[in-house]
Amino acid sequence: MQTERYIWALFVTVLGLSFLVFCSNLTLLTSEQEEDNNICQKYPKNLVGTIYPNLTDASYKDMEFRFTWVQTGGHHTPTRCKPRERVAILIPFRNRNNHLRILLNNLHPILYRQQLGYTIYVLKQADEKPFNKGMLLNIGYLEAKKDNHTCFVFHDVDLIPENDNILYGCVRSPMHLSRAVNTLNYKLPDKLLLGGVTAWKTKEFEQVNGWSNLFVNWGGEDDDMSYRTIANKLSIFRFRNSVARYQMLKHRRTPVNTARHTQLKDSYTRYKIDGLSSLVYQSPRTQRYQLFTMVSINT
Repeated sequence: MQTERYIWALFVTVLGLSFLVFCSNLTLLTSEQEEDNNICQKYPKNLVGTIYPNLTDASYKDMEFRFTWVQTGGHHTPTRCKPRERVAILIPFRNRNNHLRILLNNLHPILYRQQLGYTIYVLKQADEKPFNKGMLLNIGYLEAKKDNHTCFVFHDVDLIPENDNILYGCVRSPMHLSRAVNTLNYKLPDKLLLGGVTAWKTKEFEQVNGWSNLFVNWGGEDDDMSYRTIANKLSIFRFRNSVARYQMLKHRRTPVNTARHTQLKDSYTRYKIDGLSSLVYQSPRTQRYQLFTMVSINT
């Protein structure tokens, strides 16, 4: 009996050691593959974690002088490693120039430290119609997709990140990046919330048919996106509260969308016919400035 127990213990020990060797070789192989391919690190060593946003209104000329890595169009590709993603930062915009400058002044250095291949697109609503955030983002997505991006970050112009460990590279999809905002006491008010700053891969974004084109002014489009996500049984991923922190810039609120509650009643089913599939628009005007690509859109 003792001999059998000894043999069994020896067998288990040998099996365990073999498994450990296998795992070590697998880890080594993965590391060697990444080194051979020179893939940029997921968490580069130059990330600093918590940062204090610079809320001063820097000029475009000053930023162009300091951000030497940015190429025309608000584009950057790392030269020392192969980026994991080609990220499109999509910012819906109208008449918020000071907020745009503050966001660019903070965001460009973060994206650079994260070693992402990225382009910043400013989606300007050029007409005088009520602001249509969802339609701007849908059009911006389709235009940016022409540049072969693999990750799409939809970014409100008034949200400034407070931590450079908020990875903008679509580590999961969909991701709600702006989990903790100062105006909400850095707490998530609703686990289904999917607004502010979100990151999507093409597969999931097209699965939900993009954003709704119906919501104008303030309110409803983010809730509608949450319902689309639920209807498609997608999980919403987030970084922890201590990381996913943003500061909201003070601004005058857009007029409230008084029809939003009625519009949200059929979100679970309407998403199939309202979104990317129903989008009709004129070809936008594209202008490539040094710090961003401006896409002027008539809704």
